[in-house]
Amino acid sequence: MGTSDPRVALRRIRELTGSRPDLAARYEAAKSTIRRFRKPAFYEITQRCNLKCEGCYYFESERTAMDEQDAVAEWESFFAREAERQVSMAYFVGAEPALHQERLMAASGHFQYGNVGTNGSIRIDAAIPFRISISMWAGDDETDRTLRGASVFRKAFRNYCGDRRAIVYYTLSRWNLDGARRIAELCRDHGLPLTFNLYSPTATYLAKLADHQPNDDAFFRVSNSDDSPMLSQDDLRAAERVVLELMEDFPETVLYSRAYNRWSTQPGPLHALDDEGNAPLCGSRITSLMHYYGSDLARKEIKCCTPDLDCSQCRIMSGGWSTKLAPDARDLASADSFADWLEMMEALKRIFVYEHRVSGAVRSEPEAALHTL
Repeated sequence: MGTSDPRVALRRIRELTGSRPDLAARYEAAKSTIRRFRKPAFYEITQRCNLKCEGCYYFESERTAMDEQDAVAEWESFFAREAERQVSMAYFVGAEPALHQERLMAASGHFQYGNVGTNGSIRIDAAIPFRISISMWAGDDETDRTLRGASVFRKAFRNYCGDRRAIVYYTLSRWNLDGARRIAELCRDHGLPLTFNLYSPTATYLAKLADHQPNDDAFFRVSNSDDSPMLSQDDLRAAERVVLELMEDFPETVLYSRAYNRWSTQPGPLHALDDEGNAPLCGSRITSLMHYYGSDLARKEIKCCTPDLDCSQCRIMSGGWSTKLAPDARDLASADSFADWLEMMEALKRIFVYEHRVSGAVRSEPEAALHTL
């Protein structure tokens, strides 16, 4: 949870940095990183997808179908207005944004910083100058088919080999911890950085488990109340160990934070909950500063960027990293804990921020695709 009074936090930071010049310099760099996230927005590019992931965050819920805006000119005008609103970080989500790249192209000239969440099965045009965040769930064909309905991880590596925009997000679950090392090896061999996400269940998925509902042929194909990819406390400890080992063994490939790894795998809920079971201080809450738009270009009044997730069990990277953008009382308890928070901010920059402009101009191809973080 963040500190309730920013003035108290700033006063404490001055105390911590006053006698530690090394912390002071790192804090100035952290502030520069955090400014890039001062006014984020989520843009749902499409309701279509080509995979059926077990417990899907998008489809495994009661969503209201909408008429998508098909006119590229309307997307172009919409993104121009969003740029005028001074959106500092644009998140392009969906279902699968790569299925409508003309909409991503419409955004490409309007935002300095952007992230496209994709399953990697379709290559995104090199002219789209945003961070490409590839969701990967397995390092072998059988597990990939089980978790996603098709094996696509090899295709993702072929599509994005050496692409400096791209980073692999390996979603750790109870069913794939032993595949993480293989993914790290493949990332190393294909010139792609690797970071991690933690499988988190939706409320709909949990209800199906609790009600012992039969499996279907869509997003609840293989799970049951006795066997699911959800991470138990023992699994979380194992996940923490796996990540630490990979950080040690693949230092040029893995982009992560030891402090964040420890925080995100701690026992119990990551976020303080209110009486309704929601996490009001989660950094992914949709607020007056952070907007969410559907593929009809209308603003959506929803809980967070993944509204069906159960807040008590949510450990996804978007909620976790955005929450840590503000240091809480534990982060400010000592110089060492503050140094840990600064290490998180340094990792966050490397994971999320893709620099594709030089002196205000977008890099031309192929330079944009080859630009190193």
